[in-house]
Amino acid sequence: MNDYVKIFFKRGALFSVLGPIIYAIIILILGSIGTLNYEIWQKIVLGIFTSAILAFIAAGISVVYEIEKLPMLWATVIHSGVLYLDYIAIYLLNGWLASNWITVLIFTAAYVAGYLLVWLIIYFSIKAKIKSANKNLQS
Repeated sequence: MNDYVKIFFKRGALFSVLGPIIYAIIILILGSIGTLNYEIWQKIVLGIFTSAILAFIAAGISVVYEIEKLPMLWATVIHSGVLYLDYIAIYLLNGWLASNWITVLIFTAAYVAGYLLVWLIIYFSIKAKIKSANKNLQS
């Protein structure tokens, strides 16, 4: 098996556990006090499984940045695209987003803005560290 595929599955498995555990604890508390009906249990079970899938994919896809032959631009496009499809599919499936074009457009705009903001923060942070390291090497 390709090393990148192994890393994808390792990261996905590690990070897909935390969300469902927290969710399961909430279910146990609500179930123990008798506040859940059958329809709610169905939604909760769907939420647990889909949250695990969402976290698995979101954590695992970061492996694209370790593929040396893949240019950074393509790694970023793949990473962003997979995350977007992961989020939008799970959110719509669970009813966490309304199934209309306006809501999807708003979500898409917020996703793009958030992704760009995080990417730029990381980019400039790394750039500053490299500049500092180069300055120290010249001294």
